[in-house]
Amino acid sequence: MKIEYKNPEKKQSIFIWEAEINFLSKEREFNLRNASEEEIKEIAQKRYGRDVHVFPSSQRQESFFLWISKIKEWESQKNIDAHYSIRESKEYEDKENKNTIALYDFSKNILGKKQLKVQFSTDIYQVAFDPGDWKTKEYDKSSPFYIRYTRGERYIGQTEDIVNLTNDITREGEGYLAKAKIIYNWIIKNITPQNTNTRRGAMRVLENGSGGTIEINFLLLAMLRAADIPARMISGVWGEIEKRQEFHFWTEFYIEGVGWIPVDCVKKMFGDMDNKRIILSKGENISLEMAPENDNFFNISYKRIFFLQPEAFYVSKKEEGFFAIKENKYILVKGQR
Repeated sequence: MKIEYKNPEKKQSIFIWEAEINFLSKEREFNLRNASEEEIKEIAQKRYGRDVHVFPSSQRQESFFLWISKIKEWESQKNIDAHYSIRESKEYEDKENKNTIALYDFSKNILGKKQLKVQFSTDIYQVAFDPGDWKTKEYDKSSPFYIRYTRGERYIGQTEDIVNLTNDITREGEGYLAKAKIIYNWIIKNITPQNTNTRRGAMRVLENGSGGTIEINFLLLAMLRAADIPARMISGVWGEIEKRQEFHFWTEFYIEGVGWIPVDCVKKMFGDMDNKRIILSKGENISLEMAPENDNFFNISYKRIFFLQPEAFYVSKKEEGFFAIKENKYILVKGQR
């Protein structure tokens, strides 16, 4: 059983994040003092356009933080050459998942237009997996590594229904690799890739029989971990043609003595993976330095966010009112040489 990385393709790309931040003050905007949230949104859309996003300010210290998961080397992604249009305020490592994160602090001037451009090139390798005889070793189930990647988490909780289903379908699987393949086959047979407006979470996908790319990975992660197999989410993009790329998600599971094996239920790939994917971040509940302890709107819980795609931002203001934010982010793969 082994993994090979071969046939590299050079990708030259640009990531652009930009936002326009405006503020509607309850003190200065007389008509907003007793307005409903829908009225606030209507006023903001008239001023700033239909795609504006409105949410209430906090009563905390005035601040604006942007976190970017920096393009970095992984086993299938090498020879990084990246240039950032502005310098980060701080750089640190997400120690659990090994992401390198740049922190930008715009707190001195939280309103107005902001932009960050990242131009980068990287070699993307095809992943080739040879399962051999499918025999797998036991994990050290007391290790921090094993505990980290088999625990239940937000969106990927191992509910009784998920555990019972996983145990039922993998009962005859001999070894962890065979169990992972059974789970993969069950999902591609029973879950339809389809964007939905329901609440997020593995159980919701199971109940609906469908879900978007990230939703299906919630269920895959929950089932793999319910089968005692370490697994983590990958956030990235496709890099096939010269157009704006769709953000995409897939999963890796870990086999002792072999390493991380990629699987994509949406694109129907198990073990083998094309050389068209740019990895932006790995793992879930990624630590955010200088973040608030909790913020429901930004899905920040205990100074962590579920994933970086590849950015997350947080804005707060002492004054009571509403932010109107127009955000745009995309990656353009410009070609290869």
